Amino acid sequence: MSVLKGVIFDFNGTLLWDTPYHNRAWNIFLEKYGIKLSDAEIRDKFHGKNNRDIFTLLFKGKLSSQQILKYASEKEAIYRKLIEDDDFQLASGVTRLFNFCLGACIPMAIATSSEKENTDFYVERYKLKRWFQANRIVYNDYSFRGKPEPDIFVKAASRLFLHPSEIIVFEDSYAGIAAAEKFGAGKIIIVNSTHDNYSEYQYPIISNFTAGLQIIKTEIADERNQRIMLEI
Repeated sequence: MSVLKGVIFDFNGTLLWDTPYHNRAWNIFLEKYGIKLSDAEIRDKFHGKNNRDIFTLLFKGKLSSQQILKYASEKEAIYRKLIEDDDFQLASGVTRLFNFCLGACIPMAIATSSEKENTDFYVERYKLKRWFQANRIVYNDYSFRGKPEPDIFVKAASRLFLHPSEIIVFEDSYAGIAAAEKFGAGKIIIVNSTHDNYSEYQYPIISNFTAGLQIIKTEIADERNQRIMLEI
């Protein structure tokens, strides 16, 4: 069994508990185009997936790449304004976790299905460069398959110079969990930010980042310290 050494975080719904904002943005967007979906349908069809896959599904594959980009930009602009209007912040305990990992030299990356516009917005708004090198924030640039395929995690792991089995992945969406499984993550932590039913999974489920920090301390920092002591 490989030793855990680093962490990859999903962003939306994991570090930023913004699912209600995405749902509200989707409802505003869909109403404009005469489409009605429940929050449960939005969750099952959209969460964790990239906009190309979402709009291809939504409009039954009848869109050009330019149309997809136009619709995606429109919806995400609605979402960003909602976030700004409410001054919505990262999940409680996230910055403390980041600070611990930075101080303990634990490699971290973000693997988000968000596109560049939203990712740039997050980097600026939440000052993510305090904790993450630019190349360790991996976003959807349409050069690889979206979740539930594992490509984004593979790309993030390459930036950490770690094997999948050496990485803890924090995820919240069903598509993201499936991607982490295909990736072969050493450990998967489910972040239950929306009170969903994850009973089909055997992975640890957390509802706050105090628990997430404790997992990182136990699984990576304490384990590493014990190995160092044995080597001395």
